[in-house]
This record gives sequence, C-alpha cells and structure tokens, in this order.
Amino acid sequence: MTEIASGTTTTEPRETLTLFLLGFRANALLRPRRWWWLTTAFREMEAELLAAPERGLLHSRTLVGARGLTSVQYWRSTEELMRYAHESGHARAWREFYRRRDGSAGIWHEVYEIGVPQSPDSRGYEAIYVDIPRMGLGRALGTRPVTRETRSAGDRLARAAR
Repeated sequence: MTEIASGTTTTEPRETLTLFLLGFRANALLRPRRWWWLTTAFREMEAELLAAPERGLLHSRTLVGARGLTSVQYWRSTEELMRYAHESGHARAWREFYRRRDGSAGIWHEVYEIGVPQSPDSRGYEAIYVDIPRMGLGRALGTRPVTRETRSAGDRLARAAR
C-alpha cells in the first residue's frame, strides 16, 4: 500500500523539467487483436526506463482509460527524452505502429518544457497526434498537418508560433 504523506507538501525546486504525456487510443474496441500489442509496448518501455534511471526519467505513472492508456512522465530534460525516443524501445514501438497502422488505434504525445527554456528558440511545447480525435493541447490550440518542417519533435519544439 502507498504511504500517505500527512500535511501539506510541495516539490523541490528545479531549474527545468520536461513533462511528457504519451498515449494510445483504441479506435476499434471490438478488434483488440489489432491494437492490444500497444499495451505490451507501453509496459516494456516503462520497465526499460525504470531499470535505467540514468536515462533521465524521474517518475512515470500510467493511467488506464476506457479506450486506452496514458503515460504521464517527468524527465530531467528534453534532450534525455529525445535521446530515449530515438535509441530504444520507443523507437521500436514507433516503427511497429507505422508498420501495423490500420486506423484501429491511434497514438499521441505532448511534450512540455517547464522552467528556463532549454534553447532560446524553443516555444516550450510540442505535440503529435496520429489517428486520434482532437484532444489535449490539439483541442485547446487547434491542429494542422505535419509537414517536412514539422516532422520531428525537435523541429516542432523549435518552431515559433505563427
């Protein structure tokens, strides 16, 4: 059982922090064979990160919803998050999603840089949605198609709002 911290508490101060929200949505609930593998991929990525704290993940929590999963992750830096996204389980899952993509499930993520901007050109957030209804930041701010200039998360972080 989780220990309850009595009283009012706050966090230790940090200059920067990266909040990463990652999820999938089952669009075809009656076709779990098409999307169930995503639940396994989420568990494998979380286990990979928890086994290697030097990668930069500070804390992770997975929330289960009626149509899918959402992982709420706190990272030391965006650079460590981007490194993980390109070199490990996440990259394998991303490639597998595009290989199997048939509309039965959608994936999404949102990245928020909190505190001092990690680069002078950063706008502090970026997001991508694939086969997903409008939600989260995309619903709040609107969406537009991904282009060659906005294909990578790093490119989207560096783009000035227009």
